[in-house]
Amino acid sequence: MYEVKVTHRVLANRRFACEIYPGVFVVEGGAVLSTYAGPANGYCPCEPVEPEVDEVFEMSERQLEEAVRWATSIYRPPRSYRPRRTSR
Repeated sequence: MYEVKVTHRVLANRRFACEIYPGVFVVEGGAVLSTYAGPANGYCPCEPVEPEVDEVFEMSERQLEEAVRWATSIYRPPRSYRPRRTSR
């Protein structure tokens, strides 16, 4: 188990969530949501919490693995980081 700081609330049910990668959220209770998946269809399924909210919740190893899968599937490195091909 990992402890994460609350950064967002899920719009649909007001549960606490933590954005662990841009557009990827782990939700208190076990879910993983992404702006790029399912019903979200490009819209953020969460909203930021108020600055005075100072809460944490536990995230399971399974949630972390699922969130990493989402993050790596949507990551696109900037063009400047791609290796250049050289011709000889």
